[in-house]
Amino acid sequence: MEPVKKTMSSPRNKPGKPASDDPRLQALGARLADRRRELGRRQQDVAEEAGVSRSTLHTIERGGTGVRWEKVLAVAEVLHLDWVLVDADGTAGD
Repeated sequence: MEPVKKTMSSPRNKPGKPASDDPRLQALGARLADRRRELGRRQQDVAEEAGVSRSTLHTIERGGTGVRWEKVLAVAEVLHLDWVLVDADGTAGD
């Protein structure tokens, strides 16, 4: 019997149920998940590089609450994303 070859799986493009009712958290999580998929990265790989569990990354991507900010920032950094805050009227704040 020949050994089974392991292949690198690609990220799934499967939307999940949001973990929060807050549309801002949902949008943030969706942007992080979209970026991860754009880069062809798996949750496990991004989580390890960011120093978080895969479960925490899953929670972040689903807009979940109760995640420490530094973990969200670490994930964004691994995905080569930066934070820009804008005023509610859409203009960049100083």
